Amino acid sequence: MKKYIVYIIFMLTNVCIFTFLLIYISNTGLNKSEKADKPKIVLISHVYSNPYWQYVKQGAEDAAKERGAVIEFKGPNTDSIKEGIKFIDMAIYAKVQGIITYVQDENEYKPYINKAIERGIPLITVDSDAETSNRLAYVGTDNVKAGEVAAKELMKKIGTNGNVFILMGGKEVKNQIERVKGFSNYISTHSNIHITNIEGSGAYLLESELATRKILSKNHKINAIFCPSALGSVGAAKAVESMNLKGKVSIIGFDDLPETIANISKGVTYATIVQRPYEMGYKSVNLIMDNLQGKKINGKYITDVKVVDESNLDSYLRGDIK
Repeated sequence: MKKYIVYIIFMLTNVCIFTFLLIYISNTGLNKSEKADKPKIVLISHVYSNPYWQYVKQGAEDAAKERGAVIEFKGPNTDSIKEGIKFIDMAIYAKVQGIITYVQDENEYKPYINKAIERGIPLITVDSDAETSNRLAYVGTDNVKAGEVAAKELMKKIGTNGNVFILMGGKEVKNQIERVKGFSNYISTHSNIHITNIEGSGAYLLESELATRKILSKNHKINAIFCPSALGSVGAAKAVESMNLKGKVSIIGFDDLPETIANISKGVTYATIVQRPYEMGYKSVNLIMDNLQGKKINGKYITDVKVVDESNLDSYLRGDIK
């Protein structure tokens, strides 16, 4: 009887895996004959619905058109490490020609990154790296230095004294940890600014707003917020504006979502650290195509960051800031 139960469980598990794989292949369009002659590259985001990743996707798609490849954009609906890893695993089994993936947790992602490389699939990490893995290359921001840039910008606004609250998108996410590291180290070395709290919002807009409201309600001495994520920047600004703290609490955000740019214009957000998501997607695809064509590539491609604040907002909107 026990052997029979084990057998049934084994068969059901295999059926589930096979079904998921069939759905994945169907959704990626790998069974369409009109795409059969083009390399298939899967781009796996942090959270599928996060608007930041639409810029990465656009860059990847533009490069793919130029190089004769096909992009399939995937990603978990939540900031789930397991779901992100599952997409890598399914791409490996689908035998795609390239994978570009965000890395939430290096230790969790590393075995799957190495698995792809072992199977002969070039894999590039984007926006967040797994340096100890065998990934082909990393394309994205130097996140520690970006955190330092944010700290310097904050000190221009509030000086060397004050109380800052850090609102992370995810407290276990590698690029967030690196940005906070750069920010915190610079603050502690060059000022007397006190970090009151470090909270995570799971990369969700509403959670970001609620977390900010909660912290600001409890501590009226906070006069600055550092948000190392795109949606965190928007959520924090919503809270500050709704609590009538504009001009009293300075926000240093990340990325240039339309809401963040509007908040700078309104004076709710002091400044934001703008990354190059389009360039990340564009360069990643080109590196994979170069690799497929036998060209040697470098293991790291660092994209630039720029500070956008009220002083250069008009130049940014005109497109003068590159």
